[in-house]
Amino acid sequence: MAINKEKYRNFILKIFSLILAIIIWFYIHSIVQNLAGGPVAYKDVKDVEVKLMGEQLFLGKNIFLVELEEKSIDLRIKGPERVVEKISNIDITAYVNVSGLRAGRTYSPVVNFILPENIELIGAAPVARVEIKEKSL
Repeated sequence: MAINKEKYRNFILKIFSLILAIIIWFYIHSIVQNLAGGPVAYKDVKDVEVKLMGEQLFLGKNIFLVELEEKSIDLRIKGPERVVEKISNIDITAYVNVSGLRAGRTYSPVVNFILPENIELIGAAPVARVEIKEKSL
């Protein structure tokens, strides 16, 4: 049984082309992963301290007492794996802006975040319960 040289050469050429295509795909994939910071990873970060920010809460002889119900929160983040694996709760700033809030009321403002570069918060931003009380000196 004679093997047709033309068919054999076509078969070898197809195998070589397939191997070359796979090598090129892996090369391009590795470049894209390096540019994007690597594969995407998710992480749950626990006990991120919530801080109060905004205008000073002094007016005349009265001081306004601001009570924050939750002092820390848990959240889920995503980003490049090599960055996400190094993040801890101290790398994230969570704050509530109390500017313009008046005494004698309870508010539920959204918690804002300052996140490291290329990191995203997963899900809706949480809200905090803030109570403003007037206290005489």
